[in-house]
Amino acid sequence: MRVLVTGAPGCVGRAVVRRLLADGHTVRGVWRGTSPADAGLPADGAVEWVRADLTRDDLLPLVLDCDAVVHLAALVHHPEVRDPDTYRLANATVTAKLHDTAIAAGIRPGRFVFSSTVAVYGRDFDLHADESTPVAPRTPYAASKLEGEQAVVERRGIVLRLPITYGPGDRGNMAQMIRAIASGRFALPGPCDQPRSFLAADNAAHGVALALERAPGGETYLLTDDDDRSTRVLAATIAGAYTELGRPVRLVEAPYGLVWPAAALGSAVTALGLRVPVTLSALRKLTTRLTFACAKARAELAYGPVRGFDDAVREAVRTAGAGA
Repeated sequence: MRVLVTGAPGCVGRAVVRRLLADGHTVRGVWRGTSPADAGLPADGAVEWVRADLTRDDLLPLVLDCDAVVHLAALVHHPEVRDPDTYRLANATVTAKLHDTAIAAGIRPGRFVFSSTVAVYGRDFDLHADESTPVAPRTPYAASKLEGEQAVVERRGIVLRLPITYGPGDRGNMAQMIRAIASGRFALPGPCDQPRSFLAADNAAHGVALALERAPGGETYLLTDDDDRSTRVLAATIAGAYTELGRPVRLVEAPYGLVWPAAALGSAVTALGLRVPVTLSALRKLTTRLTFACAKARAELAYGPVRGFDDAVREAVRTAGAGA
């Protein structure tokens, strides 16, 4: 197949491109910010690169002669971007338009895979969810991704909901934690022993490949590493990876009883429009359960992780200072 991949130079995108090429497909990769060269992606005959702004440019040339679409490009949550219409345009309107354009160009509706987020559940602490768990997005970003999901399902495409995803090119929560541990700015607040779900980029790419090949139209699937780990274990794995690189770091611990008042104060300051690193929300994310079941993907797609947690985290640490 010839597969259009939007957001191709991103963390998941570069893993998807490499997986599709390894499976014998050709790729038309779309990029806007980070270039394919900066992402270390190939530029040989099996890959065609197109720079485009999906919110402004004509989408038809992108999908012509393609057999499938993997739509990864998105406007992720940024505190400084508060306008719901900005998120809605990038994550919902563009998604529906791209799917419609693909169908009009002859691509089967079910060969459109949309990357969504577990943020649609509206809760980022004390949660275990599967595809049947009610959704209640709390942010403009999450609401726009849910609207994108609904558009894709209505058109009989495939939705993949992803938790915290990590790997080369990551700029999200995992990358921030890796940098904080490396610089000594991260402290474990209390036990931090509750399980959390993560997803290595290579496992996300495996799920995408299986969805293109096997998923029935109109379905939604959660993907994870299927190997939940606590924040404490994650931090220790990151620190161990730095030790292997000859850069030992020391994990700092802070008593929960001392961190909680600081987090409460941080939340109050944040409510005034100022940004601080320690808030009650951030504290809950580190100390409570947040897990997701990928049993449906296992049963219907024969999904299973192809990359182990420890190995994937070590690679994320090795590449944290390299690439865009």
